[in-house]
Amino acid sequence: MQIAYYMGFEKVILIGVDHSFETKGKPHTMVVSEGDDPNHFDPCYFGKGFRWQLPDLRTSELAYRIAKYHFENAEREILDATVDGKLQVFPKVDYYQLF
Repeated sequence: MQIAYYMGFEKVILIGVDHSFETKGKPHTMVVSEGDDPNHFDPCYFGKGFRWQLPDLRTSELAYRIAKYHFENAEREILDATVDGKLQVFPKVDYYQLF
């Protein structure tokens, strides 16, 4: 979004920002994958034994709201075409109608 803004894009369409994780816990906590990854489009995204940090969805949402503010102040827009996404910051558009 920052690069798109800098480059002057008037409309940005987000795809694949589901903003939802099945694995719960304190943000930034290091966890080790036990097997299939339920949090991504492919169960092999993080293989068994992969170390990763739990997401901080609240801070991510704050950053999305800041991006929305700046885009709107410049009379630009960010739209969300994620199929079944949980992010509620940006206006939704139908992925299948766009593509």
